[in-house]
Amino acid sequence: MKKLIFSALVATALFVSSCGKDDDNGGGSTSLNGDWYLYTFYDNLNGKGLRWITPDNCSLQTYWSISDKKIKNEWYHLEGSDCEYTPIYYNYTINNGVINVTVAEDSPNERIGAKSSVKYEMKGKELIIYHKSGGYDAIQIFHKKGVDYSSLDPFVGYWKMTKYVVGQQELIVKDGECLDGHIVAHSLGATLYLNYPENGQCNKTINTYEWIKEGGKYYNVSNPAEKTLWDISFSNNNRYMTFAIDNGRTVMHFTKVK
Repeated sequence: MKKLIFSALVATALFVSSCGKDDDNGGGSTSLNGDWYLYTFYDNLNGKGLRWITPDNCSLQTYWSISDKKIKNEWYHLEGSDCEYTPIYYNYTINNGVINVTVAEDSPNERIGAKSSVKYEMKGKELIIYHKSGGYDAIQIFHKKGVDYSSLDPFVGYWKMTKYVVGQQELIVKDGECLDGHIVAHSLGATLYLNYPENGQCNKTINTYEWIKEGGKYYNVSNPAEKTLWDISFSNNNRYMTFAIDNGRTVMHFTKVK
């Protein structure tokens, strides 16, 4: 377990460091120095299948403080019901798009001198990290503190379902009841989590898609041989979204959380 944690943390920290020295990326500051926060990630968390996930409250406290030669991973993670703080510090170098890290002598956790290296990509001022997690190809997305990400597509983000309309029947999402749903969307993919009652049972579904936007319209391209139109509309300064399915018979209403 400790080795897996180390590998994952090194991967995230490394990618954070890489972009600042290689990319300007469309204006604005993308320099290495600063604090980087986990925005979303794609992983097989808890063995429920590869999907896009929004960080839990502990992960939201985590950040990577980057200076010229050191990465301080101020890591918060959930252990049972407790949020534990386990910082790890690294020295690093960059060579031909590869970031090499070594656990620093002043690191309070992990084995001092342990080494690792990773690759990275940067798009739209985001750090996109590709790494192995439990044998799967996982992705982590980081945003830098103080950088404006308003240029991202309005669909990108974490959406919470508020209402589910089927024909003339309108169902309001209420705490403690089965009906619930949310969407975690990034430019690389999106996952719809939907719980709904049927025949006295609560069905819990998770579906992940690849999508593109063409001519102002959204398409599901998970199957390369079949491009399917998504009926998506935004309002209230892109903070409210409707997602219609079944030729408009069913409409899900969402509010943007972040």
